[in-house]
Amino acid sequence: MATNERRTREKARRRQEILQAAREVFFEKGFHQATVDDVAAQAEVSKGTIYLYFESKESILAHLLLEGLTLLLAQLNEAYAADQCLTAEERLWRLARTYLDFSQAHPNYFRLMMAFDRGRFREHISPELYEQILQQSMHSLELVTQTMRQGVQAGDFSCDDPKLSAGALWAALNGVLVLMANPLRRQMLSVELESMFEATMNLVMRGLRQPTA
Repeated sequence: MATNERRTREKARRRQEILQAAREVFFEKGFHQATVDDVAAQAEVSKGTIYLYFESKESILAHLLLEGLTLLLAQLNEAYAADQCLTAEERLWRLARTYLDFSQAHPNYFRLMMAFDRGRFREHISPELYEQILQQSMHSLELVTQTMRQGVQAGDFSCDDPKLSAGALWAALNGVLVLMANPLRRQMLSVELESMFEATMNLVMRGLRQPTA
């Protein structure tokens, strides 16, 4: 029994070492430029050993994505529930600010979140792992959707589909973050991230507000 427990601990330790190596490689090179060979070299194991623990490079990415999503969701949950007296507009600002702060405090995780949207990610990981990522992502979106519903119910927002409006806000914020990450785009616009964030949020809020008679 002791031998089996020791083997289990050793496997868990090796798996974490591989994840740590992948974290360092992916954060430095980006997911698309990094290779499994790079991860193996960083972990000081053979490429074959990597595949004993992870079925593909995308599977490694999926586990790192779950790390980032878990961190982001914890912060969004805290922002959503921090003050139950918040109006829907105040809560949306708080959620959006939390997303912005996360992207700046954890830029490597954020880049991985952007990277997995490209390519054939779903085809290279298990359905169970994909479902975990989907559920974490859906929970984050649901916090924004609930806030949209709060605004509609209070008579502050005018939107027929709160989930679609939540998606539009998410798309707008991602657009800002991706756009402003490019130095050339920042130079073209002659504006910093904070100003673009606030301008975008103000536009979204004006579109959401119930028109006054």
